Amino acid sequence: MRRNLSLGILVAVMVYVTVTAISFLSEEEQIKETIEPIPKILVIPPPEIEPLEFHPLHDNIAQPKFEIKIQNESEDEVLEMVATLSDAKEYIAEYGQYHEDLFVYNIETKKLVLSSNKNH
Repeated sequence: MRRNLSLGILVAVMVYVTVTAISFLSEEEQIKETIEPIPKILVIPPPEIEPLEFHPLHDNIAQPKFEIKIQNESEDEVLEMVATLSDAKEYIAEYGQYHEDLFVYNIETKKLVLSSNKNH
């Protein structure tokens, strides 16, 4: 009985040593596989960019003459700038049904020209 116990302990120790050695070696291989050398980086200078030429606005481009603002207790903000009064009227017709606080001002004179408020 003693002999079987000694033999069992000896086999267990051998299996333990073998498993430990194999796991240690496999961990070393995994570490080597995960560490990759840093690749050499080739730095390329940015391409030369030609400077932009800014042209003054041409006469044939419609300049905004009216600004459409929303003005109430909490807001005073320019929503849109349009070139013609008819464009401003279209904007008011489209969005005025949802807002009674839309106002159209002449940009040059800063005077009120149109409003979405029926009472104004």
